[in-house]
Amino acid sequence: MIIKPSYLTLCLTAALLSSSVFATTNSENTANTKGVDEHIEIWAQKAQRAFPTRDEAKAELKKVAGGTNLIDITKLPARQATLQDALGFEPGIIMQSFFGGNDQPRLNIRGSGLQGNPVNRGVELLYDGMALNQADGSFIIGFLDPKVAEMVTVYRGANGLRYGATTLGGAINMISKNGTSASPSVRLEYGSDNRIGASGQLAGEGKNWDYYVNASTDRADGYRHFSESERSSIAGNIGFDINDTISNRTFFQWSDSFFQIPFVVPKARALENPKLVMGDKNTPLDNLLNTYNRKPHRDSQISRIANKTRISQDNITHEVNVVYQQVDDVFTDPLLHNVTESSDMGFEYAFSAQGDYISNHDEFFLSLTANKSDMSRAYVASNPANGSMLQTFGDLDFDANNLIFAAQWQAQLATNWQLITAAQFVNSTRDISDKIGSVHNQDKSYDSVNPKLGLIYQASDDIRFFANISSTSEAPTYWELVSATVSPKNPAMAKIKLNDLDSQDSTTLEIGSVGSINQTQWNVALYRSDVDDELISIVSDFAVNGQTNNYEEGTIHQGVELEIIQGISDDLFSNGDNLSSKLVYNYSDFYFDGGKYDGNQIAGIPEHIAQLELRYQNGDFYIAPSVKWQVDDTPIDHSNNQFQDSYTLWSLQMAYQVNKQLKVYFDGQNLTDEIYQTSYVIRGFSAVQQPSFLPGFGATYSIGVNYTF
Repeated sequence: MIIKPSYLTLCLTAALLSSSVFATTNSENTANTKGVDEHIEIWAQKAQRAFPTRDEAKAELKKVAGGTNLIDITKLPARQATLQDALGFEPGIIMQSFFGGNDQPRLNIRGSGLQGNPVNRGVELLYDGMALNQADGSFIIGFLDPKVAEMVTVYRGANGLRYGATTLGGAINMISKNGTSASPSVRLEYGSDNRIGASGQLAGEGKNWDYYVNASTDRADGYRHFSESERSSIAGNIGFDINDTISNRTFFQWSDSFFQIPFVVPKARALENPKLVMGDKNTPLDNLLNTYNRKPHRDSQISRIANKTRISQDNITHEVNVVYQQVDDVFTDPLLHNVTESSDMGFEYAFSAQGDYISNHDEFFLSLTANKSDMSRAYVASNPANGSMLQTFGDLDFDANNLIFAAQWQAQLATNWQLITAAQFVNSTRDISDKIGSVHNQDKSYDSVNPKLGLIYQASDDIRFFANISSTSEAPTYWELVSATVSPKNPAMAKIKLNDLDSQDSTTLEIGSVGSINQTQWNVALYRSDVDDELISIVSDFAVNGQTNNYEEGTIHQGVELEIIQGISDDLFSNGDNLSSKLVYNYSDFYFDGGKYDGNQIAGIPEHIAQLELRYQNGDFYIAPSVKWQVDDTPIDHSNNQFQDSYTLWSLQMAYQVNKQLKVYFDGQNLTDEIYQTSYVIRGFSAVQQPSFLPGFGATYSIGVNYTF
């Protein structure tokens, strides 16, 4: 792997300039979120009503021979409103805002689904270990709400095998709050662009049961023109100890998300005034793609119920999970409406055992996962005059099924060495039926075996090293199997076509380390993935009408995921205060290894992103200025002809715990009001006059209060 040393050296130096003690409070917070704390074993215990517990989650991540994250949401000092708040400052996770509200940020892990705008595949999203993705692999990322989560575990890349992930990006598992640890509270927030957020939660427990309920609403006018958004949700769960060995928990969720889409503009307009949209001027392109007339937006609802049962006896644990959800989604771009209705069902049985069976300490894991989606999607042309629906030019039924069997053996080779052998057997089907005629019918079946071999060296209780070689196989979603084409000048000629796609396969080699020495903590992983038949999506001149193909010549995804937390000083200004720094650096070198774009960077992800935070805490007062630096210009097309500019964003978070019940906080983003582009659409070749860029939001501020009863 070739890495330009100047960038990495600069970032490492910035974090390691510090030298003293990280305060007890922050050390505990960081250790809890990174899994570098003392050695933990789960051994022959009674069932836990709230599972996994924090200790279980940390212990599980320590057994993974690869890159992982654990984020303790309850200890985030300020806002918890968006996924950017929760996941935007983590190694290996790259978040690109859409337009800053409760929308659909681009989520990337190791190049997962990086073609999409919005991203709708490439990572397995889960609530409490149960898939939020539909069975074809697609997801609506706005349904993830960090306000109801106690913690988030991330399994980067092929390390998501435990949860049935077959994706290049791995798995993100949001673990819900529950009545055994949460308290009743109310949270209110107000910010720039008339953003108003309110949430309240109730929680409690009895001798053998507990409950948790959260209701929230969030709305904003938006920074750009035509970018209003609103989201409301209710979520909760109730748990029971049936007896000493059996625990059960039922989860429910309802969410309603709506947002306008200001859409992309040419780069010159993004630089001139980032608030402008197509339709704010009187050019031929403005008249053709007038946002105010065409009214692009997304309106989505989900109703979901799930149940988890755990049976623990001696050193054996059984878990049975079932989930059912209904999703209604109207996704309207400037040219067409995608109207989707889906019923999704999922089942998982997992078995784990610990004991001295073959080595000094063995752990066996077996799981059977099955999920199914019955979906219908209508493709309806948009009226260019008022955005209303014209003719339905495609109406398809989708039937997606997955059957996944996973097995893993973790053996204690020696006192400090562990061997992990695992494999995943996957059968996926993607069937399409045409409800209008017999032209668009397709039955696809994808079978794969995904092995993994890993090694962990536990140098001490606080330091471990890992290495693995693993594979994934990712079947295409219906967003890729079906392409729609609509002319902005002649919507009556709209049509759909089916794409004959193979699965995207990858083999990844990874090494890394997690640990701490004195006041320095780190989390680092280096990886290289050879990807065959990568699913490459390219949009047309008008930033829609995309089509996906397998890139048969091969692609390479390689990079570095680094976090360093460094204590600087205790008792700096007064007794008991502390100062520390946190550096996150993500290096992403994704390129074509042959074919039409041989040697070019795959468009979609910046090569270098560095984030640095300086954190000061004195008792109940907290302040943390930070900077995000996108180092280089980033190609937005595979020909590497047009680029997103590099940028630097300065931010500030402050919080004050007034008393045991009341906390107030402030969050400021892009304080210097830098004009930059946060995201873009991806083409094979992008001309400068084409609408391609989503401008980032300017200086924004929010204040909030949280009161706990």
